[in-house]
Amino acid sequence: MSGAGDNRTFRVFYRDYRNDVVITSSQPESLPAGRVVPLAQRLLVAAENFLGVVDRNDVILQCYAADDPGKLMLELIYPEASGCLRLAMPREQALDFLDHLPDVFDDALLPGAQYIA
Repeated sequence: MSGAGDNRTFRVFYRDYRNDVVITSSQPESLPAGRVVPLAQRLLVAAENFLGVVDRNDVILQCYAADDPGKLMLELIYPEASGCLRLAMPREQALDFLDHLPDVFDDALLPGAQYIA
């Protein structure tokens, strides 16, 4: 995993209901890896907002606020899969996690995640 100081980019999509901003999953925008956490910090304060990060294999890590205000929900979604892996994580741990994303997402990314059909 690499930190925020690198030159990598991720494709992201999100919904910000407070500011009425939408970047769709069908047309994600390219974002430097170091900007993923600031975007998450801004977005993931409202329950309805979400952030999706897409790896180079089109696997999606989707993030949104959990029912517990101190946690974020992370979901790993594979293209054309019928379910996803879901894991609730303390907010600060989740933000640190987003700051160190690998280039490719797989099941090992969310150890202990539950499969949701």
